[in-house]
Amino acid sequence: MTMSPSNAQITDDRSKRKKRIWNIVKFLVTISLLYYVFYKYVNINDFLTAFRNIRPGLFFVLLVILFTCRYLLAYQTSYYFKKIFDVDLGVNFVFKVQMISTFFAFVLPGELAGGIVSWYMLSDKSGKKIDSASVIIFLRLLSIMTMVAFTAIGLLFEDKLKSLGLQSYILMLAVLSLLMFIPFVSSRVAAAMRHFSQGIIQVIPFKKWRDNLVRLNENIWKSVIRCTSVAPSLVLYVLSMSVLWYLLVILFFYLLMIMADINLPFQVSIWLIGIITILQYLPVSFAGLGVREIGIVYMLKEFYQVRPESSMILCTLFLAFSLIIVVMGGMAVWLKPSDHSVKNSPVGK
Repeated sequence: MTMSPSNAQITDDRSKRKKRIWNIVKFLVTISLLYYVFYKYVNINDFLTAFRNIRPGLFFVLLVILFTCRYLLAYQTSYYFKKIFDVDLGVNFVFKVQMISTFFAFVLPGELAGGIVSWYMLSDKSGKKIDSASVIIFLRLLSIMTMVAFTAIGLLFEDKLKSLGLQSYILMLAVLSLLMFIPFVSSRVAAAMRHFSQGIIQVIPFKKWRDNLVRLNENIWKSVIRCTSVAPSLVLYVLSMSVLWYLLVILFFYLLMIMADINLPFQVSIWLIGIITILQYLPVSFAGLGVREIGIVYMLKEFYQVRPESSMILCTLFLAFSLIIVVMGGMAVWLKPSDHSVKNSPVGK
């Protein structure tokens, strides 16, 4: 049974209206969270004065690390396509795709929008839609697992959390996070995890939720199995690139704290950047604004007695470096729209 043009138009209008309402809600939430941070914690005059303590000499060092992180991820994607599907995308092209997807993830906003753009551009050049989706999902999950593992290990050695009596729970989290890597290096374990997770999902009593989760779970594990059905040495090499990438992310955040005149041990950056990233994934505000600020200000104040004004300087610098990639992605979209244009993608239409 096909949907008539009028019904299709009505459905499309409803969908657009829901998105518009949701974006308005997210905008209001973002403004409310930022207002709360400044009203509750930050003194405006002290905040403006704190800018004098910024160390601008670290700007170019941080910029180099930021682009190295991005280029490493681009190399990882290009390498995987070349080795598994014998498709040479080129590191520079993948790097450009990443910038453009970051731009769309910020302005639309949402990680899903950025993922759709990445999939469209990679599949458009490679001619492999399913394979492109599999690689994007697999490498994204691998990056998330790397982040979770480092965050758990960082928390394990955090003295402030040990005093709260949470060390045994954190140790369990660290072990579990390391075990989560196994399905990403073994297709047999990944297949077993697919059946195990499907069994858990079947227990859900709500049919609509259950059916949606079944499809999502099936697609995720198909991607993992497809991408791990190769030589173990290849998977381990790709995993090592994810580890190196996250080590650079940790170094970037540590130097960013120094630039904001926040002098804390290196181990703090190991777990703090992971917590911040997880908070940013919450789809309640634009680009994590407000949620990120509350998290940084609260944690640094409660655990290390860092002045909220200095924490807000850190947040501002973090946003500024993020916007550099966003602006470059926007320029890549509009300056060369004819080269694998995203305007014809599901997001760009």
